[in-house]
Amino acid sequence: MHHYQVLVPVVFVLYHLVVAFANTTPTVTTDSNLSLAETVYAKLSSACRALMDLQYNSMNDKNDLIKTMKIIYLKGNTTKTFPIDTAYVELTQLYIFDITKQTKIIIHGYKDNSLSAVPMDLAKAYNEKKMFNVLLLDAEEMIGKWYVPSVHNARLVGKRLGNLIANLENFGANAEDFHIIGISLGAHIAGWAGKYFRQYKGRSIGRITGLDPAGPCFSYALSDQRLDKTDAVYVDVIHSNRLVQGIIEALGHADFYINGGGPGQPGCFIPSCSHLRAAEVYIESIRIPKSFVGVQCKNWEQFQKNSCDKNDYAVLGYGSSSTARGLYYLRTASKYPFGLGIKGVTNVKKKAVDPWLTNLNVT
Repeated sequence: MHHYQVLVPVVFVLYHLVVAFANTTPTVTTDSNLSLAETVYAKLSSACRALMDLQYNSMNDKNDLIKTMKIIYLKGNTTKTFPIDTAYVELTQLYIFDITKQTKIIIHGYKDNSLSAVPMDLAKAYNEKKMFNVLLLDAEEMIGKWYVPSVHNARLVGKRLGNLIANLENFGANAEDFHIIGISLGAHIAGWAGKYFRQYKGRSIGRITGLDPAGPCFSYALSDQRLDKTDAVYVDVIHSNRLVQGIIEALGHADFYINGGGPGQPGCFIPSCSHLRAAEVYIESIRIPKSFVGVQCKNWEQFQKNSCDKNDYAVLGYGSSSTARGLYYLRTASKYPFGLGIKGVTNVKKKAVDPWLTNLNVT
């Protein structure tokens, strides 16, 4: 896992202190039912946005930086890397891009790159299906420095990706065949790609999946400032590290909270482990479909009491249905394989029994 995930909360708090020191009073509209911790987190996020607006509203032209973006095409055991400015021509003129297939686009997170373990494993899992165009977006130079500038640049990354998708649709691809999967900050980039595509074409891409979308600077932001369910025909979100590096509120048509959405996950001892668990679970769902099932609940407390209002189930990840709506909760194992299938939708607490006792004939 990457060191950046541990740094994000520290940077986030420091930015808030800077704003407070400058005697700025950030405002934020939140749900009155939020806990104290959630309210503080939302206000910290608002402070982060205030600082970003203060420093970056009049930034210089970023064309040179945008040109550092790359598209990586994965097929079989080979990869091809194209600069963003030539990606459309390379993909279409070399007959690499197949308009008859669905296209999966994977976006890495803050201070990461497309060739690191998690985004590449996600791409490989799709590639194993041999039925998709599999692309990775690399924006390491744009979202690999300080966090607040990276948040600002993320919108520009999304805009450029939205432009590429619009051109590929002009080439003959179907808008609803595009599925963007964004990890952490990459989830919000996916949202902006969807927003800009809709501006260009007047319709939406098929699906966006947010894997524990980044929380700092984004929690309780307006819908045009982060991933939102209006950014695609179907938006599904997996939460695993809320209140630390993951966003605290629901963003999609269907939001899945594994083990309550965090802040911690079973078997994890540092925030980065819990933050990336959403991606690990999603990767497993590609290779073992329907291994994760959630039940609709109002909240985690209701789930823990086994008192969900109705038996409304939904599959998480690869097999998720575009008709799913609402908040879904489930348990997972603490190590691979994480999926518990239908057993993950009830809160089962059993008294531990030594294995040897189960072999005794006790009356």
